[in-house]
Amino acid sequence: MNVTPHDDGQFAVHCLCGASGPRKVIKEEAITVWNVRDRHLLWNPFRFSIRFPKDVFSVDLKGNLDTFDFATILQMLAVADKTGILQIVKGHSKSVICLKDGNIIAASDSNGPRLGQILYNKGMISHEKLQNALNMAKQSNKMIGEVLLFMGYVSQDTLKEVIYQQVQDAVIELFFWKEGFFEYRDCLVDFDEKSVQAINTMEIIMESARRIDESVLK
Repeated sequence: MNVTPHDDGQFAVHCLCGASGPRKVIKEEAITVWNVRDRHLLWNPFRFSIRFPKDVFSVDLKGNLDTFDFATILQMLAVADKTGILQIVKGHSKSVICLKDGNIIAASDSNGPRLGQILYNKGMISHEKLQNALNMAKQSNKMIGEVLLFMGYVSQDTLKEVIYQQVQDAVIELFFWKEGFFEYRDCLVDFDEKSVQAINTMEIIMESARRIDESVLK
């Protein structure tokens, strides 16, 4: 984590995981805002700086998946160029999607494979390195991706590519959900755009339709 000055003279905290705090004129103020970020959000697995312009508990859109299917929800948010958090719950399963200007920049599935496990399954890191990284992440309370970069186990490009695939798979899985509840909240999202690869929402809707057709044919 470091505090970076910008061209406009303001400061912001930047994390190796890609998160970035709000810009402030005073360096110490930028650090303070970073340290108290997101305490009101019930589940924010992204390590982005997320701020709500309205009452944190207000919901801009909510309903059931048997009334609005997931594709319809995503399409509405994409067409409106929405920036916010979409949470979908089905039983004990929970998924959260973060959008920026209608595109998907992050997704987390409570039941999906973890980043470290994906890298291990692909043969990109050894079991020993994975355990070392997991132990350090637990001790330092940092994201596994941040630790893997710090330890030099993976490159920034490799990590970005794997996270992109992880996000895509987590989102596409939701197209197969036929029941559940969803809530969407508008919010302000600050992050390091160099470390995040946005996914075009309309393209992922088309890709999900292709995969659903394939599953039906099987």
